[in-house]
Amino acid sequence: MKEFLNTTLEFGSFELSLRSILLFFSVIAAAQVVIWTVRYLLRKFLRNANFEEGTRFMVMRMIRTVVYFLVVVVALDTSGIDLTVFWASSAALLVGVGIGLQNFFNDVVSGFVLLFEGGVRVGDELEIDGMMVRVERIDLRSTRVITRFGNLIVIPNGLISGQTVRNFTQGANATLIQLDVGVAYGSDVERVKAILLEAANSEDEVVEKSETAVLFSDFAESSLQFTLYFWIEKPFLRKLISSNIRFSIDEAFRTNGIAIPFPQRDIYLHQAPSTEAVAAG
Repeated sequence: MKEFLNTTLEFGSFELSLRSILLFFSVIAAAQVVIWTVRYLLRKFLRNANFEEGTRFMVMRMIRTVVYFLVVVVALDTSGIDLTVFWASSAALLVGVGIGLQNFFNDVVSGFVLLFEGGVRVGDELEIDGMMVRVERIDLRSTRVITRFGNLIVIPNGLISGQTVRNFTQGANATLIQLDVGVAYGSDVERVKAILLEAANSEDEVVEKSETAVLFSDFAESSLQFTLYFWIEKPFLRKLISSNIRFSIDEAFRTNGIAIPFPQRDIYLHQAPSTEAVAAG
């Protein structure tokens, strides 16, 4: 048996005994049991510590990657495999890989910043480049978001951390929305104000109804301009909510005889006097 375990396999100038192979896999198997135990305890600790889901996921993945790397190195060293050549060649390789993967590492670092800084979390509703999205998952390199239309978009973390992102979820519980409305000159402005307030406050998704407000914002070229302000708790649905309020405003304006103006021009035509009239004069 001992002779069998000492049997050497040759691969060119590289020699490897069966004993080393068995020892390598034995260390891997033992380490796997330890990893499962540590992962279970760590997951329990992070859950009790009220870490965000995305943060827990990132911490678990980072620790698992580091532990697996260390396990492989220890297993190779324990098996009697000389790692000197490996370390020497990997140093030069890492330099070249690092240059080629600058964007990748930037995205990874940005992912850590997003998770541990807490500026963006799973479930947050964001506005990125004018597009409303909901964060579904934050991975090591990218963030997965869902649009209003149900489309999945994968955004590199470097793009998120490198630009201004509007977060509707964190901060105040409600989001202030403004709606611009124009009416014809001569309209009863007090009646217009009452209609706008009623249209907003009758919408179920509008909250803080006592803070709904209407401002007489401008005397425009063809209209009297009003701005309606109201609060909602679901910014992801702000276009739908605004649409519902516009429908209510239009119906109320029609009922009350209030016109919504459109640009118009008055053109006056003057007939020039004839040549004969000018000569006779």
